[in-house]
Amino acid sequence: MTFVGWRAGVRVIAAGLVGLWFGATSAAETPTVTIGVYPYPPFGYVAEGRHTGYAYDMIEAVVRRAGFAVAVEEVPVMRAVVMLRESTNLLIMATKTAETVARYEAHWPFCFETVTHALLMKKGTRYARLEDLPRDTVIGAFLGYTLKTHLAELGFTDIQFASENGQVADMLMHGRVEAWASFESAAYYLLEAKGVGQDAVKSIPVQRFPFCVMASRNTSPDILARLHAASAAIEADGTRAAIRARYARYLGPDLPLPAKP
Repeated sequence: MTFVGWRAGVRVIAAGLVGLWFGATSAAETPTVTIGVYPYPPFGYVAEGRHTGYAYDMIEAVVRRAGFAVAVEEVPVMRAVVMLRESTNLLIMATKTAETVARYEAHWPFCFETVTHALLMKKGTRYARLEDLPRDTVIGAFLGYTLKTHLAELGFTDIQFASENGQVADMLMHGRVEAWASFESAAYYLLEAKGVGQDAVKSIPVQRFPFCVMASRNTSPDILARLHAASAAIEADGTRAAIRARYARYLGPDLPLPAKP
């Protein structure tokens, strides 16, 4: 499935399809869709006792627009593979890469953002491009980091892991690693939370990917189709833009979705 062009097209049609589905199912029991959550701000986190974040808010908006009830379940990153294989109607945020497509037995009903994976280094580093970095650069990443295999394939030999992304930020700022592998936006959020400005680091892009939603293997085709149509509808009426605006200082420019991972 390609996601290119869905923002520009399927405006009135998508909204109409969602409306037809609502009419057809209003008398039936409302299905429940579960949002699988794990801490990865600004995409998902807990604030004032409730789940929020750019990805969480987007997924919840899509699920409700599609006419489903919402449930929430904690998803330990290391159990995501099993949960996607065994659960029904479970949605989890993820970067869509060749590696994640191959690893997870899942559907990909919609994407909503282009994210930049980067190596964050302390301000003043002489390096400006990924290809200039020595391959023995000490890189920190959290255990579930999407591109850890990609970095190893590029020849980087010293990748150190922490259980959470925020711990890697501390490793960088205290000099225990030379570079921090992260979403650029996630890094900026965590630095702000620690009272550190974006100008304290230098971002060296690694690659850009679509940020999407995975649905568990046992999710029905009807539910997948309704989610896809609802995502197009909230793009068409400006809901996505309004949600994105709340997190724009971390996200940077709103880039078009790439054609494929």
